[in-house]
Amino acid sequence: MKQLLFEDDPQFWFETLRLFGHAAYGGSDFGEVLAAASGVTPGDYDSWHDAYRALADRLYAEAADAGPVTVRDLLLRASTYYFSSEFFLHGDPADPRIAAAYDRSVECFRRSGVAEPVEIPYEGTVCVVTSTARRVRDRSRC
Repeated sequence: MKQLLFEDDPQFWFETLRLFGHAAYGGSDFGEVLAAASGVTPGDYDSWHDAYRALADRLYAEAADAGPVTVRDLLLRASTYYFSSEFFLHGDPADPRIAAAYDRSVECFRRSGVAEPVEIPYEGTVCVVTSTARRVRDRSRC
């Protein structure tokens, strides 16, 4: 496939394709991704972060005044964009933007209501995973 954006930056193009792929399940919007990507400077990880963080922040703010279905849709997309915003920052694990974006991504995903946490006992601890099932019928069989 011909690269439509980031012709000389396969990393940014691949991550953009990944974001386009989330659209099929409501995790992104093609137009939003295209608009954010157009503000990114190829090879500039800070510009990637800033573009997707700004988009996620806008959707997060819009969700505050929206009805339940719109809130779900906005928060699910914001979750994806927050996660994507921190993707290229891991060259410096101490960068505080990583934890801030990750935490907000998790918050948005949980608040969207598209999945619920399920606790699975494992070797003296509990693994928490998400399930799209609305109910866990028998918690002892996790």
